[in-house]
Amino acid sequence: MADEKIKKPPKMDFKKKTKRMDFSVLGSKGQIWVQQFWSYNYTTKGGATAWTSKEKKDFHKEIERVIRKAWNGKFVLSVSGTSDFANYFKDKPFVVKFDIDPKTSGAHWKVTAVKVPKGKFNGSVVNWGKQEMTLDTEDTVEVNKGGGKGVKQSGAAHEFGHAIGNSKHSPAGHGDEYKSSSAFKDHKKSIMHSGMTIKKRHADYLVIELNKMIPDTTFSVKSVK
Repeated sequence: MADEKIKKPPKMDFKKKTKRMDFSVLGSKGQIWVQQFWSYNYTTKGGATAWTSKEKKDFHKEIERVIRKAWNGKFVLSVSGTSDFANYFKDKPFVVKFDIDPKTSGAHWKVTAVKVPKGKFNGSVVNWGKQEMTLDTEDTVEVNKGGGKGVKQSGAAHEFGHAIGNSKHSPAGHGDEYKSSSAFKDHKKSIMHSGMTIKKRHADYLVIELNKMIPDTTFSVKSVK
């Protein structure tokens, strides 16, 4: 006897707002979107000229381009569980995508954007607890950070990894992998070390939050592209 056709669940799309990012599970498209709103404070350092309005807009566009290039579509998730949603999508992949938008109030993150002379770096950082980060105008440039020959990294892509939960202060419990205390200190090509390679573990926090969204439904990382 042929298996009964699995019925389409009554609800296909789910949304959830959190302190540091918002989640959208779009069963209708096979996508999961992670959205962050950033509120910018612009400063200068090292004799850099004052920000122009165009430079401010271009900075965000370039930051978003770098982040999307590094992270968009890399995580492929699968679904298991006993819910109608899980049964319907058990053999269907979900691709994770990211969106970062500027917002003057009510943003997830307060971002200090530091304009520095070309070739100089301010030293970027993410404070998970305070929902604050500092980025500079050279963070969109891929440079060698000690990961070995040919291994380069852009600061914006690395810091965004912290902002989506790769922090020792987040429930995921792991952050910078170049530190001697990290279990992944030898993975130099990793984006949380000195390179641009995405690993399954880099979605740990995202999965924790996704698994709170739909009753009797569990997401897990099937693969990384």
